[in-house]
Amino acid sequence: MKRQLESYSFNKLEIKTLKEIAKGNNSLYMLREALVIKPNLLSYILKRLLQKGMVKVEKKEEGPKKYVYFDNSKHASLFRELLLKYDHIKWENILSGLAIDVLFQILDKTETTLRSFSKTTFWRYARNFMSHGIIMKTSDDSYEINPRFAILKDFLIEYQRFLMNSIVRSVSASTVILWQRDFECLIRVSKNIDVSRREFLRTATSRFNDLGIPLISDFDLYFYSKKKLVIQVEDVILHTLLIEKGNPRYTLYSLLLLKKQWRRIDKEYLLKEAQRLDLRLQIEVMLQFLETQGEKRGLMLPTWEEFLMKAEEYKVIS
Repeated sequence: MKRQLESYSFNKLEIKTLKEIAKGNNSLYMLREALVIKPNLLSYILKRLLQKGMVKVEKKEEGPKKYVYFDNSKHASLFRELLLKYDHIKWENILSGLAIDVLFQILDKTETTLRSFSKTTFWRYARNFMSHGIIMKTSDDSYEINPRFAILKDFLIEYQRFLMNSIVRSVSASTVILWQRDFECLIRVSKNIDVSRREFLRTATSRFNDLGIPLISDFDLYFYSKKKLVIQVEDVILHTLLIEKGNPRYTLYSLLLLKKQWRRIDKEYLLKEAQRLDLRLQIEVMLQFLETQGEKRGLMLPTWEEFLMKAEEYKVIS
């Protein structure tokens, strides 16, 4: 059974339409003639491209005719550049279907994509990319985008950013992204905002009260991920550090929770996740700080006496 395309994926006709727009066929009439399609199908295609931030539709003052151009967004401009620079390549046969998802996984080298697919599917698309020289194997037997197609890589990065912003803005226009990587992010929203989407998991300092440390805030923090099903105490510690890396206040909060939940902490999981989030060195220093009662300190850590005072204040120790 054929899988339905996600809203961010491209089908062949969408890419063909973008190629015609890049060539200068900007009026609706010219596009219909070039693509040999009916008006209602063109309207559907343009609606999908508008949702992706790829095109804009303008009406000329002198008449009722509408014209379509590439949007001014970074990802749209890069895609136009890609089509013009490599106009000999049939991109509709390369970037349609699950191709974008596969390229995102190659770009990020992670499992934090918007969609899961089988290894067979991955290899089928990867083989097609390799046959066109778009991706290449690395020394560790993984894949990377060929430097010759740097424009494609830049497009993917900007398109990924656009998609994440769209997802976050669906929660609230006032949502603030505190941290983002690949298809995961940490957001801050006002407490009066109802966040019901299952991919947004309450975390960081918003979970401290549940874990025995009384904190009051006007905001709630959520971690967006398509892969995570639950937020563990180790995640709460790491996400608190992500609020503002290197901030002594959030480092202290994380230390307090680490101390409070010491017996429950899975250190192997904590260090593994810390490595993935570029926080391993900081977590190692924090663990040493608590294990040696402050004898081993690192940058942004309090003195042991300062830590004990805060620990008593927040009822971490009695």
